[in-house]
Amino acid sequence: MKVLKFGGTSVGSREAQLLAARIIARELPAGGLVVVSALSGTTDLILKAMAASARGDLAGSTRCREALEARHWEAARALDLEAEVRSAWAPLFQSLSNLLQGMGLLWEASPRSRDTALAVGETLSARLMAALLVREGLPAAFRDVREVLRTDGRHGRARPDLEAIREAAAPWRAALGPGALWVTQGFLGQGPDGATTTLGRGGSDTSATLLGEALGAAEVQIWTDVDGVLSADPSLVPGARPIPVMSLPEAAALSAFGAKVLHADALAPVRRAGFRLVVANTHRPSAGRTEIRLDSPPRRPGEITSVAYKEGVSCLRVPPTADAEQLFQASTRLLEAGASLYGLLATPDGGLLVARAETAEAEAVLTDLAASGLDVSRGWAVVALVGEGLRAAQGRALSLLGPLVEEPVAAILAGDTGVSLAFLVPDPRLAGLIPRLHATCIETPLGV
Repeated sequence: MKVLKFGGTSVGSREAQLLAARIIARELPAGGLVVVSALSGTTDLILKAMAASARGDLAGSTRCREALEARHWEAARALDLEAEVRSAWAPLFQSLSNLLQGMGLLWEASPRSRDTALAVGETLSARLMAALLVREGLPAAFRDVREVLRTDGRHGRARPDLEAIREAAAPWRAALGPGALWVTQGFLGQGPDGATTTLGRGGSDTSATLLGEALGAAEVQIWTDVDGVLSADPSLVPGARPIPVMSLPEAAALSAFGAKVLHADALAPVRRAGFRLVVANTHRPSAGRTEIRLDSPPRRPGEITSVAYKEGVSCLRVPPTADAEQLFQASTRLLEAGASLYGLLATPDGGLLVARAETAEAEAVLTDLAASGLDVSRGWAVVALVGEGLRAAQGRALSLLGPLVEEPVAAILAGDTGVSLAFLVPDPRLAGLIPRLHATCIETPLGV
């Protein structure tokens, strides 16, 4: 069994939809599961509509909703599927309208109602893809992912309930095993009270791998708009190359340190279940792709496969005379607010906490910590060299940092898996540093 997931840009136009349908026909001749995101731009439109409703701007909210409806009807007409989706789409548009009106009357968009509204975008897209596959001669049907993907009740950042998911997936396993072809939504779940939940932005990848785990899939494919996982950000390194095969620890390090093609939470099911995870380009299906696997592919000692970075990082420092408990408390508050942590060091020379505010709540915590007297320095970036070759040549790792000899490095961080070496530099240095590191550590064999 295979699970194929298509992101927003992979279903965002008539041409992309038709490409996706051809890929599905080729990859799933004996059935399987297709997971789709909302059409590109849909989630942002719904968020904009909800924000307008929450401040009482019902006219602005209506304009956003009407733009969303127009965009979807245009997509359906382009595929000549307007009649096929009308009965499924009409109640979805009405539900969204009712939700936005309720938010406008209350001047509030509660987390629960936000998740319910966001689910509309995913469901519209899945319904459209199912209709397209039927028109293309495939025995496809829509099934609602909320039948299976059980979560806790944290709206906006729900966590999966693995045991409940596996139990709920039994009927799907029974149907998909013999060859059914189903299309479902990404990003969504169902909480303990039956309410719709969401896994957070980027959660469609996680949906796909969680479903792959629960269904006993041999392979999960993530179809996106790049040729697999690249050796660097192509916006900074035009010559970045696809990585044909990489280990799960390499993929996890890349995800943590900024690679946008993979969502970090999507990798945990791979680790537990051991299926193949493939990343490929919907728009160039015959181009390079990346296979992520549990075992380590052959690497030369010291070989670096990629350079990653995450900008917008903050450094929180306490002097050696201060209580290190301050940093531990700060890290707890930031994590609970949705921040990413990249390092926590407590030494006789003082303490350092490296964090990135991923949410408005985390940004508010940072502001509060700075107001309380903690030294909060913003404008940093974490840069990481990633590769299984570091395991086999740990002593050579620091020798790869030659390009940093004149850089204002704030700290060096080593990952506990042994496949990454990260450091802090000011944000403005990235544009020049990333290409230099790529040339030295990847384009030149073994960084020599």
